[in-house]
Amino acid sequence: MDALVTGVSAAGGFVLGDGLEILVDRLGERRPLDRPWWRCEACGHRATGLGLVPVVRVLARRRGCPSCAVAVKHPFRPAVLAVASAVVLGLFASRFGADVVLAAYAVFGLSMVAISAVDLDRWIIPNHIVYPTLALLVPLFVLSSAVDHRWGSLERAAICGAVAFLGFYVLHVAVPKGMGFGDVRLAGVIGLATGWLGFGHAFVGFFAGFLLGAVVGIVFIVISGGGRKTKIPFGPFLAAGAVISIVWGSPAAHALFHRGGL
Repeated sequence: MDALVTGVSAAGGFVLGDGLEILVDRLGERRPLDRPWWRCEACGHRATGLGLVPVVRVLARRRGCPSCAVAVKHPFRPAVLAVASAVVLGLFASRFGADVVLAAYAVFGLSMVAISAVDLDRWIIPNHIVYPTLALLVPLFVLSSAVDHRWGSLERAAICGAVAFLGFYVLHVAVPKGMGFGDVRLAGVIGLATGWLGFGHAFVGFFAGFLLGAVVGIVFIVISGGGRKTKIPFGPFLAAGAVISIVWGSPAAHALFHRGGL
């Protein structure tokens, strides 16, 4: 049964991840999500044929618009989003199996993939993804807690979400150029999602995010020669840290705190 859930989740992530391109492209540039979704933004030409087939659409996108010949900015991004979403949802499904809380983490996983893509491209964390994610996560976590009477998990999630938001808000106020308010909002969502599993998971998630950001930042500075003032988007590292915590947080928390139930 768990293998089936994992396979279905990964396949669903593959298809849904391709569709995330619409959110990443439109919301990243603050454009409306009006139909037709797959169209040329220069001339309005609607995608047809291969341009409507998930993932395979990259074959049509790489040639540019057949009507006005304008090149697509990120022709391969739908495929990258599809693979990333399939991996994340597959890992989450292998972690939770048929547990009802998998629905909440599927929403969270897809959101982290989309937010990371926007932040890498535009250096922003869009409210139009963060707020709907939060609006979906809260009732899904409440439902999961009600089904199996895991109210303690819901309490920890609320505490971790609030603490993460406040902690990052302090960093934002102290170093506004180094920590955007979008990161503050994102931290609250990540604290909620990782905190539902335990305080140790929340700590591991943020620790991993900061560690990944520091390591990649140092490597990027060395390669680019840009100096300590070189800026890199932090959202993808927070998202990666959260995924690491959700999937492998229990052994990591046990190694750090000598008890997995922290």
